[in-house]
Amino acid sequence: MSVSNETGRQAFFLDLRRGFRVEYSSRLATANQGGRDLERMIIQEKLASSPFLAGASLPLEQVTSKRFRAGQIISDKPSGVSSVGMIVSGRVEVYSVALDGKDVQLNALTAGECFGVCNLMASAELETVLRCGEETEVLYIPKAVLLSCMEQDAGLAMRYAALCNRKLQFLLRRIELLTMQSCRGRLIAHLLEQQDEKGVVRLAGSREDLARRLGVSRAALFRELSALQSMGAAAVDGNSIRIQDRPLLEELL
Repeated sequence: MSVSNETGRQAFFLDLRRGFRVEYSSRLATANQGGRDLERMIIQEKLASSPFLAGASLPLEQVTSKRFRAGQIISDKPSGVSSVGMIVSGRVEVYSVALDGKDVQLNALTAGECFGVCNLMASAELETVLRCGEETEVLYIPKAVLLSCMEQDAGLAMRYAALCNRKLQFLLRRIELLTMQSCRGRLIAHLLEQQDEKGVVRLAGSREDLARRLGVSRAALFRELSALQSMGAAAVDGNSIRIQDRPLLEELL
């Protein structure tokens, strides 16, 4: 074989390898872009479950997802970045810790609800503890990113104002409930507030969780539940409590 033929053959295979590399790189880039597009679409679908964040024009590449096991303590500062957390699935319990070390459950947040929103425009830290009541997935949006979007989106800003109003009303009701002296009063007020259209209260966690939320002992809660059943005012069935005599409960309250 002549030198010129050998040189031509080498050049041919070199061009062929280059062509393969270009084609492979192009297909890899397309696959990566497709993967990123799919990831953004999934995040957008998850955000749609939040009345506050649905429809917001967020830079989805700055939204991160994290999973936590039941009982794990979480915060609104993943990797040190102050963020708003949106619960995709699971349950996050919010506790306040008193000076004597006693914890009182303030709320239980479920899918679509957010935490870290009350101090969105204030630098002060909230003295609360967030604990996963079950395996939970959370989407984190940096607060700086969310504030920037609110400056451009009046609808998002109005939904934030409405969310803050609801939280304020909720906290006022919680203060009223927790200042009641008797365990019976706290329990009845909670049942009347949380009942659905059929008069049923479905517990998000266990009865022990309910006792912590009401700020009473487990024994006191079980005693009052038994008393209400004996009076015919309520019936307990697993994690559901059915109100049977609302006028009686209101009279006892």
